[in-house]
Order: sequence, then C-alpha cells, then structure tokens
Amino acid sequence: MSMRILSSLILFVAVCASQVFGGPKAKFTDDSFDFGMTAQGTILTHAFWIKSVGDQTVRIVEVEPGCGCTKAPLLDSVLAPGDSTRLDITLSTKGFVGRIAKRPYFVTSSNPEKIYLKLFADIVKATDSLQPISITPSRVDVSQFNKLRRKAKFTITNHSNVDQNVMVVDSSHKSFDVTLPPKLKANSSIEGQIMVHENAIEKNFEESITIEFDGEDRTRISVFVGRLYRPTDGTAASTNK
Repeated sequence: MSMRILSSLILFVAVCASQVFGGPKAKFTDDSFDFGMTAQGTILTHAFWIKSVGDQTVRIVEVEPGCGCTKAPLLDSVLAPGDSTRLDITLSTKGFVGRIAKRPYFVTSSNPEKIYLKLFADIVKATDSLQPISITPSRVDVSQFNKLRRKAKFTITNHSNVDQNVMVVDSSHKSFDVTLPPKLKANSSIEGQIMVHENAIEKNFEESITIEFDGEDRTRISVFVGRLYRPTDGTAASTNK
C-alpha cells in the first residue's frame, strides 16, 4: 500500500470518528419499554439511562413527558463524556383501556432535535382474570399503619398446560425487592414476595414491577406496588423522603 493511499485512509477514519464521537452527544442505552398487561388505574414506573457518548460535556435542556399522565424527573442535566444519568418515567393508566403508546422526549444542548422514548402497555380491567397467566392481586399494598410492615405477597397462576420460566424484567431503582421462583409449572401457582428496602420504610411510594413469562406469546404483566406510611403517632407522612 502506497503512503498516499495510507494517508488518505487515516484521514478518512479520523473524519468518520469525529463525525460519530466529536462534540457533545447523548443517547439512551435503551429507548423503549413494554409494560405488557396491567390493571386499569395502575401507576407504572420504569428507569431509562441516558449516556454522554461524545467527547464534550452535554447538557440536557428539556425533558417533556408527552402528556399529563406521564412524569419524567431527571436526576442530573449535565453529563461529562462517558457519564450516565437516570430518567425515571411514571405513567398513570387512569382513564385508558386497551393498548396505549406514549412518547416522552428530551432535547440536548448539542442538537435541537427531539430524542424520543417509547412506552407501551395493554390496559385491562384486572390481572386476576387474565389468561393464560394471572396475578392476584392486581395491586400489591405494603402500607404501614403503626406496626412495622415491610412484606407483602402476591400469587401468579399458570392456567395453561405449558411450563413457564419467570423473570422480573424491571426491578432496578425501586423502593423494594422482589422474590420469585424461576419456574411456573403448568396448571399451578407460585407465590411472589415484596420486601420494602430499609431506606424506604418511612416513605410513601407508588411504583410497579414487570414480570415476563417465556411462553409462545412472551407474556408480560405489570403490577402496582404501593405504600402509604403512617408513623406510630398516627400522622401520615406528608412527603416522600
């Protein structure tokens, strides 16, 4: 290879690299999430991650939830190269029926174009009568009044003749842990447990978990998990801590 061709090749690679990585840039590591089926009136929550992939600091100048039913608080709006921050999405399904799609977006200092997220959910009356997988109850309550309470249980039933593997696909950055058996046998039930984190005992929260089953339809079901905290003196917590 001649020196002229080699020099041209190096220049071409450098130009392409500068176009891809040069300047402030940000992107989502994953820009969509499907909650699957959930009961009407449920509050759904999911955390997206934004990463700075350029070689300069990027500033997020706008976050637009997309509608009054969605909230999107941002933890940090300035990201150095390689840094990431979390965008917590809260979606209220009140008033919706059937399949819904929401598209919150954000805008950065480097690009006026909107960068969209995609959220999907199938709103049903309740999750306790679904087929082939049902979850009871549709809303898991871990509220505390006076006596300490950190645990709650729910039941998953497989009404089909096919075994199902069970996986929680959205459990990070919640106020609780979820414990579930990994296998749900045909025509049987398993029990899941919610355990409130130590640092969330004195909090009010409205969150959700999303569980996936690996049958032919790759079923997903999201269940609301809520806590109202009332101290032993009988006064309700005024704000989330």
